[in-house]
Amino acid sequence: MPVFDQVEDITDIACDCCGFKTVFSSGYVVLDDDQGDDAPEMDYLARWTDGKGDHDVFLLVYIEEEERYASVIFSFDDQSFSVIEPGDTDWGEIEEDELLSRKEIIDTPLAETLFKALDEIWEWDKSLVKFAELVMLSKESSEEGA
Repeated sequence: MPVFDQVEDITDIACDCCGFKTVFSSGYVVLDDDQGDDAPEMDYLARWTDGKGDHDVFLLVYIEEEERYASVIFSFDDQSFSVIEPGDTDWGEIEEDELLSRKEIIDTPLAETLFKALDEIWEWDKSLVKFAELVMLSKESSEEGA
């Protein structure tokens, strides 16, 4: 399985703009099951606002070869991932110098590794899949009613 040890935590942390609860999902993603024990494993954390598909999903992925994290945003409006700069979101105890910049990722071999990991997380993290499906169903319903 590409994602394992996945854990969801619905917190009492309120979103600054709407007051809805913040949800975290974390785990490990394996990039290539064919490599057996040598398959790269990357830990990740996803964060979103429960019930708010008009908010983006933020992801933090540890790039072991760099010993730093990549900070990424997923936009439901654009249906895409974007690498963001270290200061663009607060990751709590993770300091900015522990985060890779866009320049260090985009148009480098790290980008392929990162986006492959993001695809696996998006497809296999059960909590994230459930949330994304609810958002997409909601968007389809509102478009049909318009």
